[in-house]
This record gives sequence, structure tokens and C-alpha cells, in this order.
Amino acid sequence: MTRILLVEDDPKIRLNLSLQLEDEGFTVIAVSDAEQALDRLREGAAPDLLLSDVRLPGASGVDLVRRLVAEKLLPPTIIVSGEATISETVTALQLGVHDFLEKPFSRARLLQSVRNCLKCAALESRVRELEQAEGTPLLGESPAMKRLKQQIAKVAPTEGRVLILGESGTGKELVARAVHGGSRRADKPFIKMNCAAIPAGLIESELFGHMRGAFTGAHADQPGLFEEANGGTLFLDEIGDMDLNLQTRLLRVLEDGVVRRVGGRKDIKVDVRVVAATHRDLKQLTGDHRFREDLYFRLATLPLTVPALAEREGDIDLLLAYYLDQYSRRNGYRPKTIDPAASKILRAYPWPGNVRELRNLAERLVILGGDPIGIDDIPGDIFNPAPGAETGLVRLPAPNRTIPLKTFKTQCEKEYLEAVMRGHAWNYAEAADALEIQRTYLHRKITQLKIQRPK
Repeated sequence: MTRILLVEDDPKIRLNLSLQLEDEGFTVIAVSDAEQALDRLREGAAPDLLLSDVRLPGASGVDLVRRLVAEKLLPPTIIVSGEATISETVTALQLGVHDFLEKPFSRARLLQSVRNCLKCAALESRVRELEQAEGTPLLGESPAMKRLKQQIAKVAPTEGRVLILGESGTGKELVARAVHGGSRRADKPFIKMNCAAIPAGLIESELFGHMRGAFTGAHADQPGLFEEANGGTLFLDEIGDMDLNLQTRLLRVLEDGVVRRVGGRKDIKVDVRVVAATHRDLKQLTGDHRFREDLYFRLATLPLTVPALAEREGDIDLLLAYYLDQYSRRNGYRPKTIDPAASKILRAYPWPGNVRELRNLAERLVILGGDPIGIDDIPGDIFNPAPGAETGLVRLPAPNRTIPLKTFKTQCEKEYLEAVMRGHAWNYAEAADALEIQRTYLHRKITQLKIQRPK
């Protein structure tokens, strides 16, 4: 049962709010001033939410929040006031208050705020659990991610080679680290190399090392990544981009467990577990003779497929909460939250760039967005143009998924104006003529809809 601590000095308002919340199934503990609220919170049975008026006898609601923050007792909090100053509002938000209700407010507005606050608190709690977990967290509780985690738990303790498959941006390196972290090699090195990022002429030296004088610039003996990873795990990302000649050398290492440095004459024994990853179809590459079939079978002993974010709609809120919290802290902001309407639109987006795209958007929203982050803060490319049209409609992947009509109209207007401005090279006079509106009105709409000219 969700417990709410209500702090309100007016008996009639206190009773009215208590009845409204109890009708919705909440358990309400009602007190009349800040001292009583402090006593309740110091008893140790913290409520799930604090709902406090600003104007209280003695210490104000903002003073109460300040003292709770100092004593590290502040629960998820909503402040209520009909006469709070801007400075009080800003102070409360900076202290960590989730929402600020201005009197008079409707029952629907109250319940919406309470539910949003509880939802944000639950996500923040889950984020803290993930941050405190050992190793790098694999975020997600969707069925697809649960299956992947179960497979990792079975695969990690073994010595079998793992091939991680999945689209770009899905988090294949995190899976590789999870495999390493769950193995007996967890306290040994985890070395990674991106086969697509290093020129073909350098990969051989990078992997196997070289001897002094082996080539121009080889001024000293240099061990390769296989030697550095000895006893641990070597993660070869984008293995599908590896040169065929190098594939032959890699196959020998996998078969014999020995490497020979470029320009060297002796074999060096290594004990390395190889984990490879690719976004390419290796079976097709073997058919096209661009990837060795014998190497494919050596690497794909234990295949793991990382689901695309489009298959993990249930994880989007959790991922957003995690990255919004991360980037808020990194940039010195209080943790930002996201409006439910904006969150709904982001859940409907197909995320072609997967988790990497979501992470980048979260950083952008933290720096440029409001608090809470609203629909107007979402960039225009989140909305999908209809085929053959300059503008489109809000993406609705399923007939039973709807958004408010006002939101739909606003986004269509914003997207259309962006397209018109691009078409006229951001010439306001030409665009206004084409739209048959006054240029001053166009300026006002551009500002109102927060449309920004690309740099």
C-alpha cells in the first residue's frame, strides 16, 4: 500500500485532500506542521511520498524540505502553494522536489502529479540499484532482455567462445563485459579492439605484437593484444570487417593457443578467451567468400543476439531515467524528469540507432530541454515524415496507440513549419509569403514552437 505523508495546516483542506487520496487507494498520514512531519520521518518508517503546503505555521514547506535534505530523509516530494514566490519555487526544485502544484488545482491534476512523482521515484530507485550493482549494468527488464541475461548467466562461467550479434548501438560491448564479469577470468584483463576502426595494415601488429625493426617505425619490441589479454578476455568488435589474411592468422591462434609477433621467430603461448561481435550477417559473408567459414564456426560456439531497442519498448522509460540521471549529474544539474506525454512519444519511436541514439538524445534533452522535459523539447527528427511528403504525422506504430489531439496538432504544425523554412533556406520573408501569413506572426510561431535553425 502506497503511503503519503500530507502536511497541511488548514483542517478543511487537509481532510479534503486526505479523502481524495484515500479514494484512490493511498494510505494518508496527515499532520499540520513541519515539526510533526519531521518527527514522523525521523521515526524511520519513510512514506512513499511527501505532499506539503508551503505556508505552514513555524517552518515553511521549503524549510521542511531543506532540513530533510540535510538529514538525508527527503522522500519523493510535491510542494503545494497558492502564493509561493518564484525564488521559493526555484529553491524547492533545486533541493530535489519532484513537482510544484499551484492552488487551486483539480483532483485530476493532483492525482496525475502524485502518480508521476511515484513513477519517477520508482525509476530513480531502480537506477540506483543498477549503479550499485557489480560491474557494468545491462539495463532492461523486458522479456527480450531477461532472456539475454539468462543466456549470459549460462554462457559466462564456461570457457566457450562467444559471438555477439546485433544491430549497431544495441550494447554488444556491455554484453561482452558481462560475459567477462561472470567468468572465472573476471579479475584478469578485459582487452577490446574494434576491427573496423584500425587500418588493415596495423591490425596484425596490434593483435600479435611486433619485434624491433620489423617495419618502419618499429623502434622497440611490442607485445600484442593477445599477450596483454593473457589469462583474461579479448573482445574483437566488428569481427566481420577483419581482413581475410588476418582471419587466417586469428584461426591459428584459436586452434593452437600461440601467437607469433610480426618479425618474430618464436611462438608465445597465450591463454585467452575470445569474445567477438558484429552487426553483419557472417553466414552471408561466408557465402560471399568474405569471411572464413572455419573461423565462423570457431567463433560462434556460443552465439548471443542482443535485441534491438524497437523490441524493448518496456525498457525505454528505465533507460531514459538512467541516462537523464547520468547526464544531469555530469553537467551539475539536479536529476531531470520527463513529462508522461513526451515519454509516450519516445516509446512509440522505432529508435533506428538503438540505445546509442537514446543515450545521445538524453544528453541533448538534459542540456537543452526544460524540467520536466516536455514534448516541445523533443527534436523534430523523432517524428516520421510520410512517404513522398515534405511533412508527416506523429509516428503511431499501432492503431490502438494514441496521443492527445493538441499534441498531434502542435507537432504537425512544428514539423510543417520546419520543412517550409528549410525549403526557403530560412528566408522568413519568402516563407511568410508562401504560407500567406505575416512575417511577424511567422517569427512568433517559430519562437513559440521552439524551432531552431540548424547550424
